[in-house]
This record gives sequence, structure tokens and C-alpha cells, in this order.
Amino acid sequence: MRKLYVFILLFACLFALNTSIAQNKSELIKANNYLAQKGEVYFSFNISSPSEILILTNIISIDNVKNNKVWAYANRKNFPKFLEQNIPFEVLPHPGDAVVDMWDNTKGIWQFDTYPTYSEYETMMQTFATNYPNICKLDTVAILPSGHKLLIIKITDNPGADENEPEFLYTGTMHGDETTGYVLFLRLINYLTTNYGTDTRVTNIVNNVEIWICPLANPDGTYFGGDNTVTGAIRENGSFVDLNRNYPDPRTGQH
Repeated sequence: MRKLYVFILLFACLFALNTSIAQNKSELIKANNYLAQKGEVYFSFNISSPSEILILTNIISIDNVKNNKVWAYANRKNFPKFLEQNIPFEVLPHPGDAVVDMWDNTKGIWQFDTYPTYSEYETMMQTFATNYPNICKLDTVAILPSGHKLLIIKITDNPGADENEPEFLYTGTMHGDETTGYVLFLRLINYLTTNYGTDTRVTNIVNNVEIWICPLANPDGTYFGGDNTVTGAIRENGSFVDLNRNYPDPRTGQH
């Protein structure tokens, strides 16, 4: 009887091990497919101690942590390093693949309930500067190898001068697939410009503060799926770098 029990236990362990190996192989195939198509993969896994995050955050891009569950991104370079940790994981649908409404001729872009195409984004930014030259100045911070521009608009009562005023910089969508801030900052520009001179609070802010707004800090990531849609966006930039996890560390230096 004892031998039978040991045999059953051994069989159960081998079955569980084979099942685990098969599951891991299946998840690895999914991960490799995402890496081949998008250059990054979104996945979750469990940790046994919060201290593990201190190690993992230097390997992959942590998105969220709740209790012992972690959601993260990895690219082609750092995913193999994660695999070396031998942590079981589950590949998840990429957040940037959500289907969203894009602007077209039947939808009013100035209602801010759809996403602009990339060319429409450039047009909107230029329109702000053209329609409100007394309080707006449009600058191009950089032109990326893709041709996309890092656009920034300055809003103040004397945009051509560097006055002795408080300065505030707002940037949106550093992670290309986090597109809410993108449209909200376009709406903020519109709110400030259209209410200047009629709304006392807005007028006072614009007259006494230099406001810099870059609605889209990662156009390559946001329009990874093509300039006519934000569906297919990725977290990282065109060089597959997570811009918001790539600041110099005071202890460990460059990431």
C-alpha cells in the first residue's frame, strides 16, 4: 500500500511538472510572438517578497504591483534577463492594442472625444500658435529619425520674451500606450487659449506664468501602429527604450 501511495505521489508530481513546463513553453511562445511583432511584451507574475522588486526593476519595466502580483513590460533586450530569474509568468494582451476612435472628417476633433492622427496633431499645434499668436509660441524640441516631431507650446502673455515669471512644464504620454494625457493636454491648451481674456482665473494664470506643454512626449511609441491610428501603440520609444525608466540613478548611474 505504501509503495502504491509513493507511486501515485510521484506520478502526480511528474504530471504537475510536465503541465508546468508545457504552460511555460506556451507562454514563452506568446511572449516571443509579441516581441517579434511589437518589440515588447506585457505580462504578469507573482513574487514572494517585496524585496524582489528592487532586483527586477533594474531588469524590466514594472507597470504595477498589487500584493504579490506584478504587471510589467519587457523588450527584446531585457526579457531574456527576466527569464534567467526562473519566475513563472503569464503573457497578457498588450494595452496599446485596444481599439479606439480616431478623428475623421465626420468627427469634430475639437470636441476631444477622439484621437488625432499624427498629421492632425501637428496641425492642431500649429493652429493654436496661429490663432493665438499673442499668447502662444510653438517650438520643435527635436525631429526624430522617424520624422515625428517633439512639439512644445509656450503659453504666456509675452511668449517671445523670457520674463521673470514662474515656469511650469507639462508633458504627456511619455509611455506611448498611455494616451489619455495626450488628449487631455491638447484640451488644456485649448481651454487656456479660448478662455484667455474672458475668464479671470485663466487670464491671471497666463499673464503671470510661463506654461510649457508637450502633449506627446513619445510620438514614435504612440503611433507605432502607423500615423493614422494610436491602436498598436507601445510603451517604449522607437529605439525600444522606456523613457520613464531611463533616468540616471544617483546610486547606480545610467540605466
